[in-house]
Amino acid sequence: KMLSRFSMRSVLGTAVCLFMLQTCNAFVPSIVGGLTQITPVRHMMLRQSRARFALPVSAGVRLRMSSEASPESDPIVELIEKMLTAAPYDLPQLVGQNLREISSPSFFLKIASLSDETDDSLRRESLAALADNIVATLEVVSKTAEEQMDSAAVVVQGILAKAAEASGEFKMPLSDEKIAAMRNQIVEDREKIDEGVLATIFAYMKKANEDQLDGLVLIFQKALQLFAAEELLESKPKNPVLVRLLEADSDDWDAVLKKAMAGDEPETDEETLQAAVQACIETVVLQKASGSYGQRVQAEFLKEIMSRVREVNKPSGEAEAA
Repeated sequence: KMLSRFSMRSVLGTAVCLFMLQTCNAFVPSIVGGLTQITPVRHMMLRQSRARFALPVSAGVRLRMSSEASPESDPIVELIEKMLTAAPYDLPQLVGQNLREISSPSFFLKIASLSDETDDSLRRESLAALADNIVATLEVVSKTAEEQMDSAAVVVQGILAKAAEASGEFKMPLSDEKIAAMRNQIVEDREKIDEGVLATIFAYMKKANEDQLDGLVLIFQKALQLFAAEELLESKPKNPVLVRLLEADSDDWDAVLKKAMAGDEPETDEETLQAAVQACIETVVLQKASGSYGQRVQAEFLKEIMSRVREVNKPSGEAEAA
C-alpha cells in the first residue's frame, strides 16, 4: 500500500513538474544562496519513461534493489539518505546541486523502493515527506525557470537590437558603430547578464547555426566576446597592452599586437603578455563556478588572445608558412 500510494503520487507529480521544465529550453535555474545556476535536465529519459507512471501498482509488487550493488555503494541511495538528514532549509540547495540525478524517474523509484523495503513506519513517512518536498521544490524551480528565461530573452534581444539596422535587418560585417553600441548595451546590462542570459545566447546561437544563419551566429559570438572583455576589464589588469586588447574589437587585435611588439624597443613581449593573461585567469576565470558559461566564455576568450599573440610573434617566414 505504501509503495502504491507513494509512487503514484510523488513520481507522477515529479514527471509533470519535470515536463514543465522541458519547456524552458531544457535549462533549469535553481536559486541557491542568491546565485543562479543553469543545469541541463535529462528530459529524453523522462519522456521515454512517462508511460510507465500511468500503470497501476499492485499492493503485492515490491521493488528490490539489485543484489549486485549494495545500498552503501549506490550514490542515489547516499543522496537520498543525505536529504533525509538535511535541515529543511538545506533541501533546496541539495536539489539545485543534484538536479541531474533528481531529474531521472529512477530517483523517485529508488525512494519508493526504500520505502517498500523498510518495516519502520517512521522511515516510510520520512521518505514520503521527502518526495513531496522535492516535488514542491521542483515546482518552484519550474516557475522560476519560466520567469528567468523570459527576462534573459529580453536582455539578449536588447543587445541584438543594437547590432540591427533601422530596418531591423543585420548588415555584415558589423560596423564599428554597431559593435560599440553592443558593447555599451552590455556595460549597461552588466548586472543582468548572468548564467541564464549566457545560456540563452548559447541556445539562440545553436538554433541560428542549425538554421544556417551564419551572420546571426557571428553576432552572438561578438556579444560573448564583448561580455568577456568587459568582465576582464573589471579586474583591472595591469598590463597596458592587454588592456588595449580588451578595449579593442577582436578584428583589431593583430594591429594592436604588431604595434606593441614590433621595433627595436617593443612595449611588451609574448612572455609578459602570457603572464598578464595568466593573472586574469587566476583573478577572474578561476573565481567562476566550474563548468559555468561565464567561465567557459572567458577562458575561450583569453585562449584566443594568446593564440593571436603567438601568431603575431612568429618570425615572418614561419607565419607565412603557417
